[in-house]
This record gives sequence, structure tokens and C-alpha cells, in this order.
Amino acid sequence: MACKIGVGDSVQLALPGRISHQIAGTGAGAENVCVRLVEIAPETENSERRNPHYHPDVEECIYVLEGEGCTHADTGDYQISAGDTLIMPPNEKHMTRNIGNHTLKLLCFFPTGRVTIHGE
Repeated sequence: MACKIGVGDSVQLALPGRISHQIAGTGAGAENVCVRLVEIAPETENSERRNPHYHPDVEECIYVLEGEGCTHADTGDYQISAGDTLIMPPNEKHMTRNIGNHTLKLLCFFPTGRVTIHGE
């Protein structure tokens, strides 16, 4: 059965250094996919520093909606901007920073309803 998820139905997750809204996932209209809207503010000297994290056994697809960033991963650094897509393989440590002057907005997709984060 189809399921509509309204603009106010997302759940804000308590993740360091960013605002993350889980739009769909287990318990939120989907069992086999997770979608998150992530917003990362421009960095200042008081910005909360984050450690790299990884998702065991699940890929992450990151689509850049707005802004500019740099994703630091085990395999290198990736400059990203609006319209770019970054595929992060399972178990690869990564962390995205905002390197621009405006909020970096990412739409993150996972092929599972429940996402586990390790390393933060």
C-alpha cells in the first residue's frame, strides 16, 4: 500500500554537527529504504567537530541539493556541490564538512529501513 509522508512528519535525529531529519524508514512508512535530509551549517571556529562514521553492510547514496562540501573518506577527499551524487560503500569511514558560505543540504538514501551508524 502506498504511504504519503507529510512535510511535518519527519523525525529529527540527534546526530552531532548537523541537522538530520529521517523522512522515511522503519516505522516511518518504509521497511526497506531510509531517506534523510541532512543540513550542515557553514563552519565557524565554534563549530562542533565530528569524527568519521560508517554504516556496516549498507551503501549510502548522497545527493547534494544545495551548497558546497567536502566528504573525507577512507578512499580520499571528494569535493561535492549541488547536483552531485556520492556513493559511499558499506563500512567505509566518512564525514562531510561544509566548505561554503551557505547551508549544505544533502538527501541521503540507504537500501534498508533501519540505518546503523558506527564511529561517531
